[in-house]
Amino acid sequence: MQRRHQSIDGWEFIDRQNRRLNPDEYPVSKVISLNVSITDEVIGLVDDTTGEVCWLSVSAYPEKSNGTGFVVVYFTEITKKIADFSFLDIVQSAQDMIIVTEAESVNGPLSPQIIYVNDAICKLTGYSREELIGETPRIFQGSLTDKEATTRIHSALTEKKPVTETLLNYTKKGTPYWVEMSIFPLKNQFGEVTHFASVERDVSAVKFHAEQLNTRNSELRDIRENLEKLVSQRTRDLRNVNVKLEKLAYFDPLTDIPNRRAFEEALDKSTHFAHRHGYSLLIGIADVDHFKKLNDTFGHAFGDDVLVAVAKSMKQFFRQEDGIGRVGGEEFAFCMVLPGSHEAIDILERLRKRVELISSSLPALKGYDVTISIGAYYVSEVNPSETKEMVSIADEALYRAKREGRNRVSLVRQDKTEFNSVS
Repeated sequence: MQRRHQSIDGWEFIDRQNRRLNPDEYPVSKVISLNVSITDEVIGLVDDTTGEVCWLSVSAYPEKSNGTGFVVVYFTEITKKIADFSFLDIVQSAQDMIIVTEAESVNGPLSPQIIYVNDAICKLTGYSREELIGETPRIFQGSLTDKEATTRIHSALTEKKPVTETLLNYTKKGTPYWVEMSIFPLKNQFGEVTHFASVERDVSAVKFHAEQLNTRNSELRDIRENLEKLVSQRTRDLRNVNVKLEKLAYFDPLTDIPNRRAFEEALDKSTHFAHRHGYSLLIGIADVDHFKKLNDTFGHAFGDDVLVAVAKSMKQFFRQEDGIGRVGGEEFAFCMVLPGSHEAIDILERLRKRVELISSSLPALKGYDVTISIGAYYVSEVNPSETKEMVSIADEALYRAKREGRNRVSLVRQDKTEFNSVS
């Protein structure tokens, strides 16, 4: 129900709180009564027929000419500007995720480019707004993302039509999540499609629960009594199972760091990210020295304590955006995207020395000297199709470090120069 206001001589002004102004509050009245100028005062002019409000920025000042006084008034319409700010506040605070992209060049490798994201998508994915602006929405996709669904989305964008899909995406850390997205074109005042907006909702819980419940349908059909209680219990069980399955799928149960599968996905994302931005990439493999002898001498339980301690040390050493993982019995892998120039050998040496400190800091290790050998490959021009070759070069460097005495670093650069450190 629109609020109506009393008209005075066919004019009606309101303030930003929708309050009708008295005639002595009108801009001209204030200039005359106070003999002062006013600048950029915002008022609304109400259409007495439709009730619509036209928002104006008003500036006025007194003027005299030939002994006659009058008031000069400037009106600037700012209705759209007022509406845009209100719209932005709503979108920015929305619970659903919202992305706006350009509509041009949807076929390009880095298109369509993101020009706006709201807080919700940054909160879920772990990316900052600065990291996403200028990127393509494909940054959220991974190896298990449905290719047929992405093809349908691409076709809709090419034809400038709306489309709705449910897609498997990945956070910055590589954690998968299901999202239901509605994408629609945005047009300018000439009817031209200039941008696309995507409104997205995280439906991971619904998706995972639905998949699990499908396997229980035959059993549930046979159960008639206490149905409400049973479904509630099953839902809780399924939620716990989903959590455990996700944990098992992506984390090593002993060390509680990512496993080989999770590391390979993180490496794939890192290589593509480095390639897109022209950054360098450091890939390394670390091996606990004399681990078999350690197990034979102190027992497997002690060996497990050593692996847990090394994993914890690596977890603390690397940044959140770096990829790490336990990829074998006593082998750990890592990858780092390095913007600008970095001395990779210094990074690797700091890691090696950090592990050397484990023995003195953990009483459970009984003073045993824990050391690691590290093989690494530093790539300045990254090609995502050569990931396996890059890992293989790092692996060869590791074996060279072990042959040359262990507790050392062997680094190979892309130009095939080698750097070796000695403990």
